[in-house]
Amino acid sequence: MFGYIKPYKPEMKIKDYDVFKAYYCGLCKEIGRKYGEISRLTLNYELTYLAIFLSALSDEEICIREESCVANPFKKKPIIKENPYIAYAADMNAILMYYKFLDDKEDDKSLNATLLEPFFKTKFRKSYKSYSKKAEKIKGYLEVLKSLEETKCSSVDVASEPFANVMKEMFLIDDLKIGDEDYAKVGQIAYHLGRFVYILDAYDDLKNDLENGSYNPFIYQYNLSYDKMQEDELEPMLEEIKEWTKFNLTFTLSTIVKLYEQLKLKKNVGIIDNIFRIGLYMEFMRVMEGDKSCKIRTKS
Repeated sequence: MFGYIKPYKPEMKIKDYDVFKAYYCGLCKEIGRKYGEISRLTLNYELTYLAIFLSALSDEEICIREESCVANPFKKKPIIKENPYIAYAADMNAILMYYKFLDDKEDDKSLNATLLEPFFKTKFRKSYKSYSKKAEKIKGYLEVLKSLEETKCSSVDVASEPFANVMKEMFLIDDLKIGDEDYAKVGQIAYHLGRFVYILDAYDDLKNDLENGSYNPFIYQYNLSYDKMQEDELEPMLEEIKEWTKFNLTFTLSTIVKLYEQLKLKKNVGIIDNIFRIGLYMEFMRVMEGDKSCKIRTKS
């Protein structure tokens, strides 16, 4: 479900992209430092963006250093060090990944999840100590989502709600030194981002889910079935779903941008502006229109 919140590189200034990579590499290293090298494989764009966005709301100066990486030990890269929001994003990543492994282990009987879950459990305990209340809230939302999936929820809007609340919970941290109105706007932005990611991912996976029988809220909202419907019946329904998704998520993107424009960011403006105004839209259009030329998504 991750991998949709990212900058659009062709429209990004070089200096902004370098800072984005410094956050990305900084988070990767922080995850490795706190949770072990294998945990770095769980890094995703959403958590990088979380660190960038929260940092943009703070007065803290960023510290960029050049360090080598296990992926390329002979070439040093700029990375951001000693940043509390990168450290926070690493903790949130540990919490999310552990819950994901638990879910995969239970639902799919995944061998990888079964083998790795004990490893991630020990890492999860470290993040849980710092954010127990937040971890419990996230767990509660994910349990609601699981229940909706098990009962074959037939409303895309209802099914997207728990993940939207997970995103909101991650973005709202106590030590953000901003006013109550701005704090509320951050929560709204995060909620709509979560909703955007969930619905776009559901649409992106729709045909595969239809074929393999996996849960997808669109299937039950529109009573779709490969077994019971002829292709000439199915295609108009898929087109209707496409139009519903386009209308719904266009409005969601508009809402995000309007809320974002009301915030006063203290840094990283170019990066966040690119993501909100271009990056999200390009991912949206890639999924809607199947434009493989702008597919820069990585699985996580």
